[in-house]
Amino acid sequence: MLITIEGIDGAGKTTIALKLYEYLKKEKGEVYLFREPGSTEVGEKIREILLMYEVGDITELLLFESARAELTERLLLPLLKKGKIVILDRFCDSTTAYQGYGRGIDIEMIERINMFASRGIKPDLTILLDISPEVALERLRAKDRFEEIDFLRRVREGFLRIAEKNERIKVIKADEDIETVFKNVLGVVREHLC
Repeated sequence: MLITIEGIDGAGKTTIALKLYEYLKKEKGEVYLFREPGSTEVGEKIREILLMYEVGDITELLLFESARAELTERLLLPLLKKGKIVILDRFCDSTTAYQGYGRGIDIEMIERINMFASRGIKPDLTILLDISPEVALERLRAKDRFEEIDFLRRVREGFLRIAEKNERIKVIKADEDIETVFKNVLGVVREHLC
């Protein structure tokens, strides 16, 4: 089973993914947590490049997809074939929302590349942590990270449009305290696992 955690920067994805991992590991035993980009040697190098250099929009897209292809081949496919539970902090929906809706790259093309890089893997469940860009920006500033508010608005709108088209995506309000958000996420995950 593949569970993905999505949302704009500042929504709490990494915190929720880690809490879910720790909870499911106690409940189910063997559970895996990965992040995009990253989680493989190549993926982590790509992450470093993306953090260190300002690259063009197409280059950014292809770097994300390269990291995804490596993660899929090395980790996701083997684990999912063995029936393991995998939690992923970001996946294809992030690329569609950020590079498509946020940066204006052709969405159909992104979706084709997503399918190619992920070998057609689709999450069984996606948790979309929805938060207002204003609250997200406050959280990012507290961590000395910055994003443009209009960009975050476009990305959020993109995520919500993607969610409207996909039953697997469950939208959880994320501007409450982290324990309330996690309780709501856990309720959705438990329903799905039963």
